[in-house]
Amino acid sequence: MSNSKEIRANLSEMDSFSERFHRDGVLIVEGAFNDEQMTLIEAAYQGNLDNPSALAQRLYEESGGTFIQSIEDSSGKPAFKAMFAQTPIVEICAKAFGSGDVWYFHDQLFYKEGDDKPVRRTPWHQDTPYHSIDGSKFVVFWIPMRDIPAESALEVVRGSHKQTLYNPSFFDPNDDTLPLYDEKEMPRLPEIEAERDKWDIVTCGMKRGDVLLFHPSCLHGGGTTPPRSTRRSLSLRMVGDDMIRVTRPSANLDSPTANNVGNDEEELTARINKLPLGTPVHTAGLTKLS
Repeated sequence: MSNSKEIRANLSEMDSFSERFHRDGVLIVEGAFNDEQMTLIEAAYQGNLDNPSALAQRLYEESGGTFIQSIEDSSGKPAFKAMFAQTPIVEICAKAFGSGDVWYFHDQLFYKEGDDKPVRRTPWHQDTPYHSIDGSKFVVFWIPMRDIPAESALEVVRGSHKQTLYNPSFFDPNDDTLPLYDEKEMPRLPEIEAERDKWDIVTCGMKRGDVLLFHPSCLHGGGTTPPRSTRRSLSLRMVGDDMIRVTRPSANLDSPTANNVGNDEEELTARINKLPLGTPVHTAGLTKLS
């Protein structure tokens, strides 16, 4: 397991962000947002929680507690426009990419609340295989709304964005590695949680105002949320100029994630899937942030 100090930085070190992001695939920027900026981020989060998209889902209800995720492109909403204009999100992203412009891909809201039992951990997985895009300039900004201890935070396998791209998790409550696609198409996820000592895992306890950046091809998973506690976090996904349209296998439509994979109900996915292979993703009408 890695020492998280190795992947921590602050805004005064932005000139090193590109080298570190492309090398390790993960970076925590401490104190990235002040209280006023966090208020803007919380407003964007709360607006989407109060008005969830059609793709909002409750996951693992049989395991106890509440686990909600909602995915959409909120770049046109006033609260998100204010967030981009009045926080260093776009500047941090541009520094992580190292060159070129920044386009918005989508956002994902997470809400976890334990009852008399904890909310189970989010399985180890990669995000990239769920989307028909690929490239090096692809980033997730994971922003917790309050301090979060290491045991409940997101964990990332450092450097895994440059290694095997695995079959996405089906998010089956009984088998975290059950594949979304035919195993002939992509290798099955390994049992990371059962073999933690074999992986370069960074456990990312964070303070309010910190942001975790990681490449969506990095293996990552979330810790449990204790009984009678909540975890609120907002993920923002941005892309750069080397992200292109690729093919992915057809998903098993029984999966809880199926309506986020290649389904025309998600207008962004439909637009991207109409692009010729190899075409820059931003030409699908993505919102340009810089």
